[in-house]
Amino acid sequence: MSMYRTTIDAGGKVSVLDYGGSGPLIVCVHGLEGSAYNWNLVGPHLAETHRVVAPDLSGFGYTDPIDDDSTVERNAQLVADVIDYYGGPAILVGNSMGGLISILAAERYPDKVSRVVLVDPAAPVFSWASVVPSAVARLSVPLIPFVGRRLIEAYKQKITPEAGVREALDFVTADISRIAPSVYDAALEIAQLRRLQPWATNALIQATNSIAPYVLRKGRFATLIHKLSQPTLLIHGTQDELIHVEAATWMSLQRPDWTVAYLEGVGHVPMLEVPDRFLSVFDAWEEALA
Repeated sequence: MSMYRTTIDAGGKVSVLDYGGSGPLIVCVHGLEGSAYNWNLVGPHLAETHRVVAPDLSGFGYTDPIDDDSTVERNAQLVADVIDYYGGPAILVGNSMGGLISILAAERYPDKVSRVVLVDPAAPVFSWASVVPSAVARLSVPLIPFVGRRLIEAYKQKITPEAGVREALDFVTADISRIAPSVYDAALEIAQLRRLQPWATNALIQATNSIAPYVLRKGRFATLIHKLSQPTLLIHGTQDELIHVEAATWMSLQRPDWTVAYLEGVGHVPMLEVPDRFLSVFDAWEEALA
């Protein structure tokens, strides 16, 4: 079973990694500054029992901005269009910003989404005292009017793509030594690509600004997740420095009907850091629903 890249017409030209397989459709949704490559370690296993695809979102990876719009709302529409292209309904598996996009797609297009898997999803800050300063810096820079763009561009000038990838992977993992060389190589490919894309910084700023209203207002986020009717699995690393584990605990209290799995000693990207543990949780959840 092999993965290949293709371009589909889903409300615009969307680059997709197709992992093949047959059975219920799974659409994997990457996070901010990520790409479809983020699912390479788990896609082949999921494709043993499902039809699995992972799009590059609007303005990320190999997908140009569609309608000059890289917001989470526009990408929820992209996900819905991808589902229509392959024939849904689909199980959405979303990490970080992709988790929020999956929530939005499930709420807006309930007939297209059968189940939801949220992997360290973007969520409200439960306690500002628990926020890691480096996480605040990473998330807040794109929000600064006018200056944010300059700071992002200055950072790109100062650091090589290789060093930037190592820094990013160290930040999103609890133990970077767990990261396979193929993960680093894929991330470097995307980092080098984004240096050549004139819209990359604008896409980052647009996406970050569209996330902010959801993560800064608990009431709005709570109202949103209470609208989800699909069976939902929440997976969260206990050592996530970007989205603190307390956010997952808060979500589980809001939705006690959801299945929640905490991965001890794991960071923000379990599917890259501990793919086998991630897949064990997913397989057990699916078996319980059968």
